[in-house]
Amino acid sequence: MTVLIIDDQLSVLSGIRNGVRFDTLGIENIRTASSAAQAREIISNENIDIILSDIEMPGEDGLSLNEWVADKYPSIIRILLTSHAEFSYAQASIKLGCFDYIVQPAPYDEIEASLSKAIDKLKKDRQRELYYNNGLIYNAHKHEMSDRIIFNLYSQNVENVTQSLGALNQMGYPLTRESAIRIIILEIYAYADSVNSVLFDIAIREHILESLYASQIREPVFALITLNRYKQFVVLLFCNDDTLSSVPNLSYSAFYQNLTEKTGSDIACYIGQRTSFSSIRRQVSYIHKHISDNVNKKSGLFFVEKETASEEYLSIDENVSRWKFLLNTEQFSSLQASILSYIDFISAVNKTNLKTLCDLHQQLTQLFFSYAYQNNLDVMKLFTEDYRYNDYMDGFKDIPSIRTSVEFIIPAIAAFSSKRENQDDVQRARDYILSNITQNISVKDVADYVHLSPEYFTKLFKKETGQNIKNYILQVKVDVAKDLLGNPAIPVSMVALELGYNNFSHFTQMFKKFENVTPSEYRKNLLG
Repeated sequence: MTVLIIDDQLSVLSGIRNGVRFDTLGIENIRTASSAAQAREIISNENIDIILSDIEMPGEDGLSLNEWVADKYPSIIRILLTSHAEFSYAQASIKLGCFDYIVQPAPYDEIEASLSKAIDKLKKDRQRELYYNNGLIYNAHKHEMSDRIIFNLYSQNVENVTQSLGALNQMGYPLTRESAIRIIILEIYAYADSVNSVLFDIAIREHILESLYASQIREPVFALITLNRYKQFVVLLFCNDDTLSSVPNLSYSAFYQNLTEKTGSDIACYIGQRTSFSSIRRQVSYIHKHISDNVNKKSGLFFVEKETASEEYLSIDENVSRWKFLLNTEQFSSLQASILSYIDFISAVNKTNLKTLCDLHQQLTQLFFSYAYQNNLDVMKLFTEDYRYNDYMDGFKDIPSIRTSVEFIIPAIAAFSSKRENQDDVQRARDYILSNITQNISVKDVADYVHLSPEYFTKLFKKETGQNIKNYILQVKVDVAKDLLGNPAIPVSMVALELGYNNFSHFTQMFKKFENVTPSEYRKNLLG
């Protein structure tokens, strides 16, 4: 950071240069100018961040110089110094957009306080500038390219890493292979569960930077933000000195609290170890292991200092045996309640991580698919457009997902089983009708045979076949009659008796209703 001090009195220049503790403010370069003309030349040829300028100078005065700076270099922060506390000067400085107005002689600590505020404003402005112009906090048009640049820092390809480092250095981010780093990964649940919105995305990135800044995680610590394919925000903190090591955990707690308030969402914030850039992939791997094991989707601040220890194995053999019995006896409601109760139990007692859920999901899948195979059920027909096979197979990832998979698959199997039973009842009814076609069969006779009430059976038969049961019985009798009528040796009256019709006229009416001809006419047409 560079400050330019402008005053026509060399003693004032020397006094400010030696009296103000620029080094403690993080100002490395101090330039001086004894006239507006000299100041214009320096400003035109060098990168100046802050100007401390006298107003009363021979030739061009400080107000005129500041007007030129405001027009040509609006990003430079300008502080005016004057030995006259005149209101007109103060008014002029306000109109020019000057940052501060200090009456000389002023104590050096007053100048330091003004410079400190100016530095804070400069950093915040630059962070916003990077947000909107360089895309590191991503606008709608540039976020994809910026994400790609930062994402390649985690690549195994050395060339990709080198190219990204070079691009970031050109954008003003002094990240090197020797830089100290710390990874933060944020799961913002409201964002992860929403339809991806670019505007929402941009707002969150800005909230992250503002929360870091408010928590005193600032230069010389830099922050690079990207969004990974899991809709998690990955923050790479880095610096080229020991500053990261001195950032207390309280600052990260303040960051988490601030971000939670800004987003209004539950957030799981994972803070990796302080390490070097060479360990960046290992750190990301450690954090993702913790994220995967947070199957309860708990929010909070988690410091990932080492790999997670394996959870104590919880045997579910006894539960699986009971679930198998409930499934095979088609007690579907009890089965679903039992499995969900078990999931709630292991979640409540913290006996869950990714491995335990994988094991549970695998056991349940084997249970359900074995049942399907044994009952000639096409598994793929269980799934819908809203809940696909792949959705089910991904159900091991967390507690909500495995609950959803159970709540879908069991009712789907139950619906299939019910349909199969209905089809079995209808087929048995058809077989009964055909076997007893010589009898005067009623709907009640058929319903009694399949152990259903006549009312329910009538509706079931209509649903499964699209036909009325009474008409179906008559249609079967007609079909059998047509076969018998094809044999001229069998009298028509005998055909009627064979089909349970003692009243020949009744048989003739029934036959004509379906075929539009009498039985005798049918035989004549058939035999020529």
